[in-house]
Amino acid sequence: MKYMLFCGILVILFLAISVIIFFIVYQKRLLAQQIRLQSVQHEYQRELLTSSIAAQEKERVRIGHDLHDEIGSSLSTAKLLVNQLNHTDPEKEQLVNSVKEILSHTIQNLKNISLNLYPSVLTKFGLVEGLQYLVSVLSQASPLTFTFDADEISGLELQQELALYRIVQELVNNAIKHSGASDVHLELRQTARFIQLSVRDNGCGFDPREAGKGGIGLKSIEARKEMLKAEMQIQSVPGEGTCIIVRLPVL
Repeated sequence: MKYMLFCGILVILFLAISVIIFFIVYQKRLLAQQIRLQSVQHEYQRELLTSSIAAQEKERVRIGHDLHDEIGSSLSTAKLLVNQLNHTDPEKEQLVNSVKEILSHTIQNLKNISLNLYPSVLTKFGLVEGLQYLVSVLSQASPLTFTFDADEISGLELQQELALYRIVQELVNNAIKHSGASDVHLELRQTARFIQLSVRDNGCGFDPREAGKGGIGLKSIEARKEMLKAEMQIQSVPGEGTCIIVRLPVL
């Protein structure tokens, strides 16, 4: 009788241990499956994001071409025709000069818009030259002082270069509109492990915890950072300026 009771207890213990082991294994498999599912969902979302950004860039290129080739050419032709007008009447001469000035400003604004939509220097000469040209244009159009230091960059596809270029545009626009800075410094560095982009200003700074609120405007940067599988660090203290670093792994 005792032997049968002992065997019964052993059987119950064995069944209990089996159930516990089964539960632990099941939980591990379920967790692994959830992790794989989250990874697939994240990758799918990243692919959707990449496709969306690519479509936006394609439309920007089309609009940029139209502005530069059609409207820009028409305005330039109009300016040439106006330049041929000569008047002895002071009032008419003043009017012609005003028209010339308006056309000159409009053509310059059109060039800036076209550059924002379609950075042709980037597509022709690469990221470093594209950013250098962007800085030179901003230096002429903005009261801020811009400086740019860069290594020779290699191994990037055009889509990656364009994403980094757009990130710089967004960061610089934020500095111009929100920071109250007088100086903005851009750096682009490459090591064996990563490519690092940094934009630093001496403006008012902000609390990084508030970056997702108000008009800071980092959503576009976050989207392109996700597309690049890059990391981003925000270093800022109110009253002490801002430095934003984007680090892209080199494959």
